[in-house]
Amino acid sequence: MKSLSTAFEAMPATIRGAIWMILGGLSLILLAIVIRSIQDKFDVLQMIFLRSVISLLIILPWALRQKPQEIRTKRLPLHIFRNTIHYLGNVGWFIGVTLVTLADLQALQFTVPLFTILMAMVFLREKVGIHRWIATFIGFLGALIIIRPGFVDLGTGTIAVVLSAIFYAASQTSTKSLSNTDSPNAILFYMSLIFVPVSAIPAFYVWVTPDWSDTIPIILLGVFGYTAHACIIRAFAAADASYVMPFDFLRLPIAAVFGFFLYMEWPEIWVWLGGGIIFASTYYITWREGMIKRSRT
Repeated sequence: MKSLSTAFEAMPATIRGAIWMILGGLSLILLAIVIRSIQDKFDVLQMIFLRSVISLLIILPWALRQKPQEIRTKRLPLHIFRNTIHYLGNVGWFIGVTLVTLADLQALQFTVPLFTILMAMVFLREKVGIHRWIATFIGFLGALIIIRPGFVDLGTGTIAVVLSAIFYAASQTSTKSLSNTDSPNAILFYMSLIFVPVSAIPAFYVWVTPDWSDTIPIILLGVFGYTAHACIIRAFAAADASYVMPFDFLRLPIAAVFGFFLYMEWPEIWVWLGGGIIFASTYYITWREGMIKRSRT
């Protein structure tokens, strides 16, 4: 196992970043599949709580080995706000998993960076140039192509996923602010720590006591939830966002394949078209910002 880890670290950073991003996207898809497998027994509010407990147990051994100053924060209120908003995003996403196709779910989630740009402009006072405005506008047109309001009925699942994207964008905006003072590991630690009490109260009102047959799905909820965050963080740490972002788009065809073989789902052409437009606009923004940053160094 050590030799495998050594061989992986010896790979070029761009390849490691691509692998991490693919694994992160795959983790999200597998998480959605686990949610669907137990949705008839457990409410999404309880599933989020169970996932949070497992994720905390995963990260706790690491946290106990750290020096206090490495995970100490002076911005606990912002951590609480971030994770409360992120919890609401989780609720919308979990509901969406149970109601829309896997491919639709992934395509609509590509709008998160677009909402984040708007929120960063408003709350963090980030300057948004004409290129970002145009790309963001085109990205939202892509979302409208998928949703097609007025042409198809807007279902609860679609609305839930779009709302989750807005909440996730607010969470990412908070993360941008926190990253100025706190390490990525500290942010991940406080997320795991705060999510448990935040999700516990709603879960109490819909609680169904698990039995032994639920052990593996519950563990997988926490494992895939944790690996999704950890892999994506490592992807951006290993290589430039403009390089690893295209590999995030693989979530759409991978989800479509899983959806077809497991649930006989196949996305309409509008999902592919809209998803491609959203991703292209997001990638253009990421690529251009990377070019600007390199020209200044």
